[in-house]
Amino acid sequence: ILWEDIIAEFWDNEEHYFQQTVEWLSKKICTTPAYIQQDRTDFIINPFTRTVSNKTGNIIQLTAKEFDLLYFLISHKEQVFTKEQIYENVWQESANYTVENTVMVHIRHIREKIEIDAKKPRYVKVVWGIGYKMEKY
Repeated sequence: ILWEDIIAEFWDNEEHYFQQTVEWLSKKICTTPAYIQQDRTDFIINPFTRTVSNKTGNIIQLTAKEFDLLYFLISHKEQVFTKEQIYENVWQESANYTVENTVMVHIRHIREKIEIDAKKPRYVKVVWGIGYKMEKY
């Protein structure tokens, strides 16, 4: 089978279908797709090349864990996660006593890279007493 382009449209409330489709395609296609973009967002996330760029096309330099954390939050927009849940999903290990600081430091670094004003975040929001969420943008 020769695949040139695959175009699939998803509504804003179908983020989980988009994620499932990306995961399915990554398992079924022998070659890495050149480009995956979620329209109507401020970021372009390519999980295959593990790159993030802003809407003007500038690459945002992230460490591997920063990418994993941002990708996890973007894949679950508006869903609130505790620091323990974030740690277990991103680091793929059980939460321990260092979880809180580890997650907070990584969130701070991500904010410094993606936010216009990291002290007044627009994207990665704290939900006091619970954890964090990615704001729908």
